[in-house]
Amino acid sequence: MRAHLMQSILSVCSGRKLTGSTVIEEVVRHAGVSRGTFYTYFDSLDEAVIQLAFELAEEMTAGIGALDDVINDPVLRTAVGFQTFLMRALMDANWGAFIIHLDLLDENALVATGVRGNIRRGIEAGEFNVESVDTAADLLMGAKHEAIRRIIAGQHDPAFIHSMTSMVLRAFGLSSWKADKIVAEAYALLCREAPAKLGWWQPIDGPGGDAPAKG
Repeated sequence: MRAHLMQSILSVCSGRKLTGSTVIEEVVRHAGVSRGTFYTYFDSLDEAVIQLAFELAEEMTAGIGALDDVINDPVLRTAVGFQTFLMRALMDANWGAFIIHLDLLDENALVATGVRGNIRRGIEAGEFNVESVDTAADLLMGAKHEAIRRIIAGQHDPAFIHSMTSMVLRAFGLSSWKADKIVAEAYALLCREAPAKLGWWQPIDGPGGDAPAKG
């Protein structure tokens, strides 16, 4: 029941202003339960939203960590992590709207730590040519944020995700050829590993669904 309520909160609260009791009414109506059932699990809407945000962040961090276990290259890890967030927004618009509305990308320390770690290791490996880890991380997080906005607004083309990932890697100093090669490797790895390791993963159809666009 708690998971069912969480799903209703995600659906109802995505991309909208939270207004206490009014939203709770919509949540319990969406879930098909009583207000009493809601208050059995949560003291308030704010508490429920905070718990949901934390659990979504934990889920994404754990999922990317499971993928990282099969990757040694920090550049490939950067591309996989970036694409993973965008692919989830493509597969679940409510999720994308929720994390953008609450600025969860910026607030999640675990995500930010992982991003900075990969960038730092990419610099040490001589692959990334950036002035500072923090600046590069801000660029990547900003690109991720805006790309998710575009996706939930209707940019339902996986080729857009491939292009955005390539542009970030080129901004970090990779050549166009190498950036596109890494993007292709990252997407192939996701398609191979994600169905077994990411519970939210779904098959992707349409332009760019089978392989990243080149150039």
